[in-house]
Amino acid sequence: MGKGYKWVIVLFLIGLVAACAPPSGFQLPDDPLARAMGRRVGRIVIVGGDGNLYLTDQSGLRRQALTEDAGPSAEGRRAYRLPAWSPDGQRLAVFEVLSDETTTTRVIELELPAQRPPTRRVWGVWKGEEPALLRWLDSRSLLAWSRTGTGARAGYALRVLEAEGGPVVLARGTPLFFSWNPVRRTMALHREGRYLELRALDREETERRSDRTAAFSAPAWSPDGRWLVWAEQEGDAGVLRLEGIDPPTSRTVFTFTGGVAFAWSPTGRYLALITDPTTTLPRIGPLDLYDVGSGQRIRLDDQSNLALFWSHDGRRLLAFRLLEADPASGQVLLQARVYEPPGKGARELGAFIPTRSFLEVLAFFDVFQSSASLWSPDDRFVLIAALEPGGEAGIYALHTSGWLEPRRLGDGVLAFWSPR
Repeated sequence: MGKGYKWVIVLFLIGLVAACAPPSGFQLPDDPLARAMGRRVGRIVIVGGDGNLYLTDQSGLRRQALTEDAGPSAEGRRAYRLPAWSPDGQRLAVFEVLSDETTTTRVIELELPAQRPPTRRVWGVWKGEEPALLRWLDSRSLLAWSRTGTGARAGYALRVLEAEGGPVVLARGTPLFFSWNPVRRTMALHREGRYLELRALDREETERRSDRTAAFSAPAWSPDGRWLVWAEQEGDAGVLRLEGIDPPTSRTVFTFTGGVAFAWSPTGRYLALITDPTTTLPRIGPLDLYDVGSGQRIRLDDQSNLALFWSHDGRRLLAFRLLEADPASGQVLLQARVYEPPGKGARELGAFIPTRSFLEVLAFFDVFQSSASLWSPDDRFVLIAALEPGGEAGIYALHTSGWLEPRRLGDGVLAFWSPR
């Protein structure tokens, strides 16, 4: 047999192995050479357990400290929380929190020039509130969501920040959730667990659309800005509405009892849904897929799910199934799973105990969906933050094929991938 023919057989076998799924639970060890030489896509910002920010890539071999001043200071104990990437992936916005008798919150912009320490700029300062979320509205403005109080009676404030000028309070509520429509520059606000309102940023008045909303948190604009999804109470049941803005139309997606949370796919074809038989937060329950074009509803998982995040191309869905919960410690055991709609099969990527910071993001996935990316820009990896047996907290990149063991990128309690 000639050498050329042997190489054909070898290549055929390699292709056959690559095309087949591994046995259930089987994962290949992470190859050190692939880690060092593999193609790098985007950058990852990590919130360390010490309160500082770090920058790395999917190899985890190049770690750069972006801040070094977290900890006790003359102003109070400093920590950096909930960073958000700018649309071009060249800047970060982050909450700088100074904890003393009164919490002081600053929103800081970090510009990340190559081979130089980041430059800082303060976008806003206020007192007495805890950070909840940051997101970029565009390259020149930010949205800051912060919290006063805890539990079911937690109050929230929503602010718009510009590079020049002070923060402007857009809305307050107990509770308050929102969705931003960049096409129409309009905010959908869900306040007090009762009101659905629309407010354009260039107007001070709001337009009320409902005063009897059901048990859901954040409304959701479709990616093209044409549709708004929200839930309204009708008698003892909730009804999920799909409302067209131009021209005005309305469609009932389904009727439910309890609570619901949802997120659009980036293409606008699907809505992923978690329905909860209770009305308490966070929403935990079965996972469904709604095809907006056909009106078909597909059950993906009958078990309890806590959160879901779409890939950038809208072809895959990352979901977190709840395996166990310990009410005494507040810890939960989750399983990361990837679906390829509209199919029902899932790939299991691994089970883990999330850090507290990561669990807070998962609990409000419908708010974080459009601002915090767990997916790599090429949709090959997803990020998790996990507690380890020794008590440490680590950031892991999970390959979405399910073939490779989780890759530890370093210490940290929370991490987000840049958009590019």
